[in-house]
Amino acid sequence: MKKEKSNSKIKIALVIIACILAVIIIPSGIYCAVEKVTPAQMVSNIVVSNADRIIGKWQNEAGSNAYEFYENGTYDSYFSTFSYSGDYTVDGDELTLSNPNNDSTVVYKIKVSKDSLSMKVYKQAGLEANQDEETTAEFKRVERIQTKTIDELLDSITTSKKQAEE
Repeated sequence: MKKEKSNSKIKIALVIIACILAVIIIPSGIYCAVEKVTPAQMVSNIVVSNADRIIGKWQNEAGSNAYEFYENGTYDSYFSTFSYSGDYTVDGDELTLSNPNNDSTVVYKIKVSKDSLSMKVYKQAGLEANQDEETTAEFKRVERIQTKTIDELLDSITTSKKQAEE
């Protein structure tokens, strides 16, 4: 009789442990599949916040646009040979960029990993952006920002058009 009670307690404990594991593993697996991340990346996303991960230099592939985010909540933005500075905040997956020179604010939905940053305009001037439009900008982490001049950007556009026509 005593052995049966001991066995039933073990069975109950095993069922409880199995249920707890199922509650943890199944949603984690779904999250990993939907977000296309590995379990290690998922844990990293929990441990390291977007606010910490975004600090550094980011540049788009075309070399036309770049950002540098600093630990003190300020940023520099570069478009070709033009630049401006402002303040930023990160709240979960939202990045808010403020430009004190013209009192403008833009809110982006972001995805940040070790080497890539995606920014999609969410709100601009307090109004929600059209989410149907593809307004996502992709950036890679870089050691040094090297944006192209306006002339170089125009040359690359005309070269692309000529190659497409041939």
